[in-house]
Amino acid sequence: MRSRTLLLAATLTTGLLTTLPTTPASAAPRAGRATSTGTGTATSRSPPRRQGRRQGVGRAGRRRLRHGERPEPGQADGHQPEHRGHPGFGRGRRRFRLPGRDGRPEPRRLRGPGDRHPEEDSGSLESAGTVVIVWGSASGLSGGTTVKNPEPQYGSSFGLSIAAADFTGDGKPDLAVSTQSSTGSRYKIRLIRGPFTKSGSTGRVSSYSPGVDKPRLTAGKVDKNAKADLVVTGRKTNSEHLAAAAFYKGTSNGLTKGAALRAGTTAAIGDLDGDGYGDIVLGNPDEPHNEPSGSKGGEISVVYGTSTGPSGSRRTTLTQSSAGVPDSPEYGDDFGEAVAVGDLDKDGRADLAIGAPGEAFGDDAHYVSSAGAITLLRGSASGLTTTGAVFLTQDSPGVPGAVESVDSFGSQLLASDVNGDGHADLTAIAAQENDPAGAAWHLPGATGSLYSTTTATTFGPTHLGLSTAQAGAFGSDLAG
Repeated sequence: MRSRTLLLAATLTTGLLTTLPTTPASAAPRAGRATSTGTGTATSRSPPRRQGRRQGVGRAGRRRLRHGERPEPGQADGHQPEHRGHPGFGRGRRRFRLPGRDGRPEPRRLRGPGDRHPEEDSGSLESAGTVVIVWGSASGLSGGTTVKNPEPQYGSSFGLSIAAADFTGDGKPDLAVSTQSSTGSRYKIRLIRGPFTKSGSTGRVSSYSPGVDKPRLTAGKVDKNAKADLVVTGRKTNSEHLAAAAFYKGTSNGLTKGAALRAGTTAAIGDLDGDGYGDIVLGNPDEPHNEPSGSKGGEISVVYGTSTGPSGSRRTTLTQSSAGVPDSPEYGDDFGEAVAVGDLDKDGRADLAIGAPGEAFGDDAHYVSSAGAITLLRGSASGLTTTGAVFLTQDSPGVPGAVESVDSFGSQLLASDVNGDGHADLTAIAAQENDPAGAAWHLPGATGSLYSTTTATTFGPTHLGLSTAQAGAFGSDLAG
């Protein structure tokens, strides 16, 4: 059966899905130029300017009130709505394929309030959240359909995070949506089964209590069956400390909660050892003096997949002090702030990219703070290896730009085959590049070196016709 591509998006932005002209790295200015997306696309969003930790915004949506700002009223049931920065349309984008009739790939967007800025009002209900499918066609995006919120209420933040995949194995993509709830546990995951139609009909809806606050959702296949699985990261209930990530196994009846994983703020799934099972990578950039599960400078953890799900024994944690990992851990490096898994060198095993947007360089006389860096680790028959690790900055060979303070290079990462050559390509974001603009890098995958030193490109919001006044943290969510 022919198929169409569905792009799910959840933040307010102007123009998310774009085909861009190619610019060689040697010609790229600081703000970068647009890069061709070839047979695939990597899309990004542009929310209001990221303030950063020093200006009062923490990770995973933590936020302190600014001077003169009032706390928002609580819900009738005593729950407090999450931070409302702006509606967040287009944030939390996801793509998958739907059965089609004309064989054309149809990028589609799902509109919703995003994973940390769910502000969209629903009728008279403030910040209830909205998820909308914007349909694709042969001539581009055309029309939208709102996905019904099973429990609309003030501050419910429907669309806090989204993940799209076929969790039930029936060939019809489903949608997992995290939201706040007025009944039972504070947060819920709604599994909305496909198919989705333009009239607004869907399959049946199931609800799950993940046992964490502010749940973020990552879909992927861990075992070898046709059903996608789900990893949920988040905070402990009524706490700013991280909870153990949860694994949900996809079944024909929906999602079944399985093994507890190590704590993390971000997750990615891919086959690092080539055994056919998906391996789960969790990033935890938090420092141990703030987060009991954290490590100095940050850490990543790998849980290898088996026929029954995540392994209970084959697990490993790496920091910048681990043997073979480039550089050394320093407070504020944010190692693990972003993780992406894909086969960069086309050897049949996925590789891992790790963002450390807080990485600093230089000495006291020439100190460059929060310039950012990316570490590339290779997959191997025995799993993730530090042999042949690559340390990337904007001063690395073939990477456009130059190391500057507060660029936050590596703040978001995506590994996907953009040009259809069989190599996963790395899209990297420097959220504060040319403050407050932000910029994206396209780093094509390559045999041996993991990234191409001759064809990398970069572009910023001005190349997409966006105003830098409103484009801070350009690309802080990616899908492709």
